[in-house]
Amino acid sequence: MPPSNPSTIASIYNERSTAYDTATFHHHLAEEYIRAAAPQPGAHVLDLACGTGLVTFLAEAQVGPTGYVVGVDISEGMLEVAREKAQRTGSRVTFHQHDISDLTDLDLNRGGEGNGTGQFDLITCAAALVLLPDPLAAIRCWASLLREGGRLVTDVAARDVHVPARIFERIGPELGLSLLWDQSWVKGEESLAGLLREAGLVVERVYLSPVFQVKEYKVDQAGELFEQAVWGPMFKNFGVGSVRDKAKRLFVERFAEEAGEEGVLVDEAKMYIGVAVKR
Repeated sequence: MPPSNPSTIASIYNERSTAYDTATFHHHLAEEYIRAAAPQPGAHVLDLACGTGLVTFLAEAQVGPTGYVVGVDISEGMLEVAREKAQRTGSRVTFHQHDISDLTDLDLNRGGEGNGTGQFDLITCAAALVLLPDPLAAIRCWASLLREGGRLVTDVAARDVHVPARIFERIGPELGLSLLWDQSWVKGEESLAGLLREAGLVVERVYLSPVFQVKEYKVDQAGELFEQAVWGPMFKNFGVGSVRDKAKRLFVERFAEEAGEEGVLVDEAKMYIGVAVKR
């Protein structure tokens, strides 16, 4: 499939920004990131795809007044929510709107000089890696911003656990459509581990996260699930124009096929989370 377009991703998350924090999954994932990353007092942290600041502000609480945290996101809508929180709480986090795929022209140095090369103890990037057009190139760029011994924590969704995404991905070729991001390279934990190694980092661990959220869908809910999915920004391209009716029919048929005799599909929100270090 074609690589994701940064402007498309920005538009999707601008649309999602006001309701993003209402999903408990996002909060659970942020908490898991802090457990995996374990930011230390005084650490310099860069939170990429920071969104509304769920990981960012938790990291700030861990590094304390002697550390600092920088957040970067492509969506101005998400950053507006984050900045409102920062103003309300007196946070010292600095936020930047920028494409996280390439940070070479962004001044991330707290002192205002240089681009932040080699200055961060920890870089986090939650729920965004598969949205990037070239994840390997992005990780290589991020690695240049880590000091020796600094760590990167990032993730990809576990393969085939999200019911709507799985079904849309499988019916897409028949419709001449695809998801707006490429998750085809994700086969398991080793897919993420291999990417981190190829980027020049040493993998400490890649693990399957706890299940953050479980949803159960019955076969008679397939049509309603389709409507809910295409109403939102992530799968909107399957619900517009002349393709909509055929897409819905194929979605319902595929759902029934996968549900089998039990007539139920289970959607589990869980991730492959990778922790890697720069040596």
